[in-house]
Amino acid sequence: MLKLKNIITVDQNNDFYLSFPDIVKSPKTPNTFFIVYRSGDGHHPIISNLILKKSTNNGRSWKTINEVGLNLEEHGRVWNCPRLSYIGDILYITCDTKSGTYERQAQFKTVFLTSEDEGETIKVIETPIPGMVPDKIIKFQDKYFCANHKIKNNRNELIQLISWSKDGEVWYDTNVMAHDYQKQFCESSVVNMGSYLISYLRDNSGHKRYVYTVRSSDGIQWTKPEKLNIFGQRVTALKYDDKNVVGAFRNTDNINVSLFKHNIKTNKIKFINIDNERPLNQYNYGYTGLEDNGDEYLLPYYIKKDTDNPYINLAFVRK
Repeated sequence: MLKLKNIITVDQNNDFYLSFPDIVKSPKTPNTFFIVYRSGDGHHPIISNLILKKSTNNGRSWKTINEVGLNLEEHGRVWNCPRLSYIGDILYITCDTKSGTYERQAQFKTVFLTSEDEGETIKVIETPIPGMVPDKIIKFQDKYFCANHKIKNNRNELIQLISWSKDGEVWYDTNVMAHDYQKQFCESSVVNMGSYLISYLRDNSGHKRYVYTVRSSDGIQWTKPEKLNIFGQRVTALKYDDKNVVGAFRNTDNINVSLFKHNIKTNKIKFINIDNERPLNQYNYGYTGLEDNGDEYLLPYYIKKDTDNPYINLAFVRK
């Protein structure tokens, strides 16, 4: 039974808009976690920084270990939504950049920021990968998959990016995960269930829209989108067991940060609410990360409430 244990504030600064956090557990060092998020001068910033924090006590306290900045005046682009992953012992921050504050006109592409020493030093790798809001990097059948989506094309295509790095050179191939002329599928979260992949998708054709799933046995051919009884945005999902997936998300049904448990055999869904936001701040909260820590989940999110700018919280949820 999922139950909220505790919430702490990881970072808060009324002068900066802190948003889009993600979290990952180190496979190298016990009790060590990393959180990444964007700091900027607004929701669509002109000045931005990726902030990387480290915890060595299972997320109970945090220290900033690195910052990487981009601004429109100097670099012609800013950071957007980062995600954390590991490929072997290498820590990856996968983040899209955008060339302006108006997303319908901005150009987007994905950048890899890698670290071989647990975040102490970071190498920035430019890639040819187009698109916005990338997912975590998922290993499946000896390949690495990273989903993101094109911005507002005629077919509303969500593209699946197959990417890997060899000898410092990044290669990629693409295929279409989902598309619809009325719905706008985006913000994929892919889960490796062992013999197949399942992905949770946002319908971005309006604020309060259903979450959908698609499945694939090879990472290339995908099933038709199936609607779930979940209203929300930016799901971050993890395998719970062979029959269930858990996912953190921005709950647009009741303006909460929430967690669901989805039985993928029966489609039965259970919810718990983590934190609530004021309705007038409906676009300034949520966008979560999620990580497994044995008997608990760590769930970072951003929220504004009655403050000048959003800030980063971290919830601990007992399994």
